[in-house]
Amino acid sequence: MIEQFKYCVVVFLLASSMVVSADVQVDTDSLQLKFSEQGDLIHAEACFPSCAAEGSKRRVLSGKQGMVVLDQNSSGQLQLTQDKVDSLTTLSVTDQSGRVVHRWQIPDQGWLISLASSKSGSATLSSGEAFRPAPSSGFGYLLEQSRYLVFDDGSVETIGLDETEEVTHTSDGWFGFRNRFWTVMMQSAEPLAITPLTGEDVKDASIQVSSLAADGGVELSVYLGPIEPRALSQAAPELESLMYSGLWFWLRWICQALYYLLSAIAVVVPQWGLAVMVLSLLVGIMMRPLSKMAERLQDQVHEIDARLAPMLSEIKKNYKGAEQSEKIIAMYKDAKVHPLYSLKSLAGVLVVIPVFIGAFNMLAENIHLSGEVFLWIADLSLPDAFLQLPFKLPFFGEYFNLLPFIMTGFSFLDSRLHNHPAMDAAQRRKHARNLLTMSLAFLVLFYTFPAGMVLYWVTNNLISVSKTLWKLKRGQSEVPE
Repeated sequence: MIEQFKYCVVVFLLASSMVVSADVQVDTDSLQLKFSEQGDLIHAEACFPSCAAEGSKRRVLSGKQGMVVLDQNSSGQLQLTQDKVDSLTTLSVTDQSGRVVHRWQIPDQGWLISLASSKSGSATLSSGEAFRPAPSSGFGYLLEQSRYLVFDDGSVETIGLDETEEVTHTSDGWFGFRNRFWTVMMQSAEPLAITPLTGEDVKDASIQVSSLAADGGVELSVYLGPIEPRALSQAAPELESLMYSGLWFWLRWICQALYYLLSAIAVVVPQWGLAVMVLSLLVGIMMRPLSKMAERLQDQVHEIDARLAPMLSEIKKNYKGAEQSEKIIAMYKDAKVHPLYSLKSLAGVLVVIPVFIGAFNMLAENIHLSGEVFLWIADLSLPDAFLQLPFKLPFFGEYFNLLPFIMTGFSFLDSRLHNHPAMDAAQRRKHARNLLTMSLAFLVLFYTFPAGMVLYWVTNNLISVSKTLWKLKRGQSEVPE
């Protein structure tokens, strides 16, 4: 009976606590991790929304040298022990005396894990080639960059990998690195000295971390996951500051509102591409009162332009220099018009710009669009790449992107249709020329941007053309000959 009891105890201990003599794999609902015998995190792959979900988005975060490599101060052989209790996996690294020198704790859910080390006061946090942003051309390069992040008194400092000066920071907040959709962040309860590796030739992130505590130990929380509001806030509320961190707080509110609105639309609409189009439509409807006010101000400018144009033309024909300026000022005074009246037309731009910035940043950082297919678009988070060119154009790249041309076509059509009745032929030509120039500028700006962002503005321009055509049909506007 005693022998049977001993046998059961041995079996139980083997089942609940395994001594591992090689690398150990730990798979959770959100992460696939591999650890070395010494306790280094040598491979990390994150999934969103979960590794088991159909169409799950995945990203390898680590490089060839590992994700978190500890500077080992222990001599002799180390043993790695794995324990699983309820929904928490614990990996303990012990020395020959049985003392725990490193301990990892990995929950079954979420992207937040923890490390406690009593021996190693320093570590290296690194990314790899798989973490590098996608190749990009033109202005799209501005989105596709890896960068370091350091939290400091509620703000987020951004450090480029290509910075020429290497600086050591002291922080007890979060720090790490990110690309468009994924991030690796650490936080310690005690101040740490952190030195990001920077330089013109640096392609992969690497941060040297050193403890400032007298005993040399370190306790770290490590977030390995998506840049997504719910995931970040569940790990740590302050991590949500990673979203749209370069914007003013009120612009961040607009981004967040648009994000949750798009997420709600996606629950009903089966495809993310369609959801983006519906978002553009709903935003246009909600902004309609402001748009109507801007249109009234623009109409007032056109009417004043038409009324003053003959007098202004006569003055410019007959007078020069200072005398011309005096005559123009007198004309404004007699007509009871402020010389800066044309600034009223900027009201429409001021209404659009905050939402433009909000939509731009929200769609740029929206991980849900990554890998999503729509029509001919293979990935909404990348340019639509309608056709591969037999050559590579400077700035524009090696693909013909169709969506920016559709966007520009709708914009140009709207400029041809939308002319105020008070404008004469010369003013209409000037108005059309200005709008054409602006349309071409947007074509260059948007050409290498992600398809999801361009699709939003294609829909916006299509709605604008439709409204103008409807007004024409009802006789509320006139089309120039």
